[in-house]
Amino acid sequence: MDNNFDTTLLRWASILMLTGGITFWIGAFIPPYKQWMTSDIKEYLTIINGNRRNWFLIHTPMLLGVILTAFALPLFSKAVLFSSTGTMYSTLASNVFLFGAVFLVLNFAFRLTVTLWAANRLSETGELETWFKTWMDWSNLIFAVYMVLAYLSSAFFGLALRDISFVPGWAIWFCIIYGFCGSIGCIIRFPLFAPPLMIHLPFIVTGIVLILKIRS
Repeated sequence: MDNNFDTTLLRWASILMLTGGITFWIGAFIPPYKQWMTSDIKEYLTIINGNRRNWFLIHTPMLLGVILTAFALPLFSKAVLFSSTGTMYSTLASNVFLFGAVFLVLNFAFRLTVTLWAANRLSETGELETWFKTWMDWSNLIFAVYMVLAYLSSAFFGLALRDISFVPGWAIWFCIIYGFCGSIGCIIRFPLFAPPLMIHLPFIVTGIVLILKIRS
């Protein structure tokens, strides 16, 4: 095993990466699910209004998962003595993900305030506020920006992993290819990369690989 890394920091970065991904997935699998599939805004708001507690339960672990990952990436940067190129990619991975996370927070803030207000209003009056669709479109655009940046972060993370000799090649290329394909896939709306939980897959896989390799 190489001696160009801090074992403790790298272990914690790996644990946070793995925990962040799993935590996000937990939130993504909390029911109901139909609100993610319908294109009918009234149906979307009706489902949310009937499941207000779960609406908060969905977003809390998802937000926590993103925060944990945002902490894991700079910790990973500090744990390894990278080459100049590796340092650049590692820094890009953490900064791009953190910048993207800001857009996610804005989107979640909209969902947990304006969306809930509109859902309650629809329930009371039976009318959909005319401005809501416009603001919802802006919110969705903000979320798409987060998705593209988060996938790019995964690709940069994979490029930085090349400086750690004990990381298997398949894990490195998985992060790189998956990240770049994911960012393009979001732009062209390819279904495989549409669920936000897919962003965390390379971080989960790499977290497991690093933990196992550090222990060996």
